[in-house]
Amino acid sequence: MSEINGKRGVLARAFDILGCFTGGVPERSVADICAVTDLPPATVHRMLATLSEHGAIERTGRGRYRLGPRLWRLGHGVPDIRLLRDCARPALVDLHASTRLPVALATREGDRLHIIDKIAGRNTVRVWEQLGAPVLDEHPAGLVLLAWGGDPDRRPASRPLRSEEQFAWRQKLAQVRQLGFAHSPTGAQHTSPLVWAAAPVFAEDQSVSTCVMIGGRRGQHPPVSLGRLARTTARDISAGLRSGADDTPLSRTHA
Repeated sequence: MSEINGKRGVLARAFDILGCFTGGVPERSVADICAVTDLPPATVHRMLATLSEHGAIERTGRGRYRLGPRLWRLGHGVPDIRLLRDCARPALVDLHASTRLPVALATREGDRLHIIDKIAGRNTVRVWEQLGAPVLDEHPAGLVLLAWGGDPDRRPASRPLRSEEQFAWRQKLAQVRQLGFAHSPTGAQHTSPLVWAAAPVFAEDQSVSTCVMIGGRRGQHPPVSLGRLARTTARDISAGLRSGADDTPLSRTHA
């Protein structure tokens, strides 16, 4: 029994370490991991070595660690994720081919935006580097995920919102849902050179956990037009998810 409990403890500690790399923090130092997991440095070093050996963790050139390629390959094998990827990738490629703009499929990790898949041409690499992992309410893609996220009263913020702010926040999300997409603000007071738009991807049960996002240059690509493009692509992906879910062995058996 003690051997079983010991193995379970090792596995739990491994998942504790892997869990440090979620929530918009792609890289961690040993000190970071120790602080988050409350594990001693010797244990963290030993487990990182084992996880690295199996490809679950990899060491970067700056002496930090990040999730390894084996975990990503395993994640892509999950049926729902595989179906999403298979439906989304052709649509993203078509959108990029017709616009030559940066496009991606995004979801949330905690209160931050996380890119699942992106089409990065030679001229868009720096765009993704500049984007990073923004807080959800600071980016149109995050607003889309929050608008359909099922909890409109909660906003990622460093302080609680006052009642008048809560009302304005709910109104903002309602406008996103009515429009069917979110986009970067327009107006002379906004000077960021990049603009973004995003639209929700609906699963078979009409839930939203991912969105299509597209970026452009301010003054050259109207954000509303980008939003319409994202909405059309997201609808195509949503339709593919519905038809893909219907085309399962179980569905065919009861057809």
